[in-house]
Amino acid sequence: MNAVFQSLLRICGALALVLFGLLAFVAAMTTMPGSSHRGPLPAMSAQEWELSVRLLRHVTAIASTEHNRRHDEALEAASAYIESELAGSGFVVRREEFSVAGKVVRNLEVTIPSPSAPGRSAVVIGAHYDSAQGSPGANDNGTGAAAVLELAKSLKAGAETARSDVVLVLYTNEEPPYFRTSQMGSVVHAKGVVSRGMTVKAMLSLETMGYFSDEPDSQKYPWPLNQFYPGQGDFIGFVATTADWRLVRRVVQSFRAHAAFPSEGVAAPRFVPGVDFSDHAAYLDEGIPALMVTDTAPYRYPYYHTAQDTPDKVDFDKLARVVSGLNAVVRDLVAGE
Repeated sequence: MNAVFQSLLRICGALALVLFGLLAFVAAMTTMPGSSHRGPLPAMSAQEWELSVRLLRHVTAIASTEHNRRHDEALEAASAYIESELAGSGFVVRREEFSVAGKVVRNLEVTIPSPSAPGRSAVVIGAHYDSAQGSPGANDNGTGAAAVLELAKSLKAGAETARSDVVLVLYTNEEPPYFRTSQMGSVVHAKGVVSRGMTVKAMLSLETMGYFSDEPDSQKYPWPLNQFYPGQGDFIGFVATTADWRLVRRVVQSFRAHAAFPSEGVAAPRFVPGVDFSDHAAYLDEGIPALMVTDTAPYRYPYYHTAQDTPDKVDFDKLARVVSGLNAVVRDLVAGE
């Protein structure tokens, strides 16, 4: 009996160690540096108010109607608007064209070169501009596309201290039926980055960023993340895989240092649903550090992939605060080694 009891103790001890290790791992992946903003948001600056108005204009122009390969004219109109806006900001736009079922579609790319070391390394900021079938895609992903347009302008205006290039990309074909296929725009771009021999320090995918709620239980999560994060969907999320936990911690720390806005970060295994549900997945597949910036899309947004995903659902004031914070994050990323 004593031997049996001792065996049971050893088994219980081993299980306790495994459980402790699991909890320690989850805590390490969910605990981020700095403190998330709590309480009322500060008054918006004049610059943020103006940014909010411009973001509304972009989302309305890009994502008031369904635009994808089922609606080629609308997809072309969105692409033309984006290209015109970038050219109007003084950029030379690189078209990355590829054929899908006999139709030529395109990613749109601009580069802000480092004044001290152009071409040595890059930070990629990307968002898809196509919408899901049956949806105008105002939040998914007009908000991300609009954010890239505004970041391009603001980052170009203050690139003097950058040690890395900033590459900003607008992708097509992120949504099904092209998601996770060779015809997904970000897959084409990520493979092109590798073939061109670019050294990419980090990739940030801006994905569905404009819906927030203070209501209790407005935020959902896949298990076990629901044990570690708030139930109110009032924050912007930074989502990485466990391999890129250093990157997500660095990005969250920078955002919290510069933006008075609620934020959460996670570095979770890739098998957790949602962790790689955006364009950053294409870069992860190429071994490039990458993460997603998101309002968590289907885990919060009730109009996700529906006909009701229209511009009136987007909180442009809060989106402007997030974009302002991301501007500072990217500057920190390109200023460091």
